[in-house]
Amino acid sequence: METICKDRVFGEMTYKHRWYKQQSVTMFGKSWNIKVVAKAYSGKRITEEQRRAYRIFSEKEEEVLKRVGEKLKSYVNDSLEGGLIGGDEIKKVEQVCELEQMITPTSLLFKQDGTAILLFDCVWDVENGVAVKLFPEMIVGPQDIFL
Repeated sequence: METICKDRVFGEMTYKHRWYKQQSVTMFGKSWNIKVVAKAYSGKRITEEQRRAYRIFSEKEEEVLKRVGEKLKSYVNDSLEGGLIGGDEIKKVEQVCELEQMITPTSLLFKQDGTAILLFDCVWDVENGVAVKLFPEMIVGPQDIFL
């Protein structure tokens, strides 16, 4: 059963195992529809830490997403050089916009402690994907190290 609430920071959110809504973001020179998720157990309310993190993201969205693109570009190039990722569809990234051929943003997850993680599908790890922890410091890695 789904429950809907109007949160003072997130806006209208739906609960089904977690609070979520759809939102558009612009990354790699393209607009993407992603799911914004506030993790919650047993229908608990959204936490103040989650609200604070979402507010920071919203206020600095363009700057944060630009940094995410640069971090992902470095991550792909370093991983490719180090032999950690490979495949015919993966080439050295010269411009951030080239990432849209390899990486698809899917969700922006806010853990109960306010940790914010942007999740992506990627061509080199179809099962796990890649993630960027946004706050408090920006770190890139496979999704499973953040979840």
